[in-house]
Amino acid sequence: MKNLPFLREFTGVLVHDHETALYHFGTGHGECNVHLLRYLKKNTEDTGHSWSGEMVSLLCSANRERNYQIAQGLGAFPAKERAGFEERYQELIRKGRKQNVETKHRYAKKEEQTLLNRMEKYRQNHLLFLNDFGVPFDNNMSERDLRKAKNRQKMAGGFRKTSGNEMYCSILSIIETLKRREMAILENIKRLFMGTPAIF
Repeated sequence: MKNLPFLREFTGVLVHDHETALYHFGTGHGECNVHLLRYLKKNTEDTGHSWSGEMVSLLCSANRERNYQIAQGLGAFPAKERAGFEERYQELIRKGRKQNVETKHRYAKKEEQTLLNRMEKYRQNHLLFLNDFGVPFDNNMSERDLRKAKNRQKMAGGFRKTSGNEMYCSILSIIETLKRREMAILENIKRLFMGTPAIF
């Protein structure tokens, strides 16, 4: 990863799927909570414990409340409300540890323990979306953007040359950036060819 220039130079918040190697880059880190929700739901199915289902409800309600606050034009939760979410998060971790002691199946017990340890150690990263409304709840948007390139790679022929791969990624990057910023695609591509790009 150190050989990737954009990672070495990146100075913002990285949101990822608990890829610990990425903690060496950027200035902040958020964990994708959609992936976390999957682990929590699996834990409920494997153990029958209630803490993980309650944690799913807590994270989803926190995200709904955050989206409401953003719609109201607010940039952050009031300190008291944020502290309430964080306190409830910690309560559920403690409840999970108590329930984990009662887990009979050895594999499920170990998996649950690993999940609890991760959630406690990376609590600030999982809840970063509460402290900074500029940080998304998940990284699904990035994954959707990457899926286009992955699907193109699977097509017959795929990328025959490295230059074709690089060209496709450059064009896709421009189009996706314009869409993300709600800018006219054709008009801005024309400006790019004229040497007067709006954002590049």
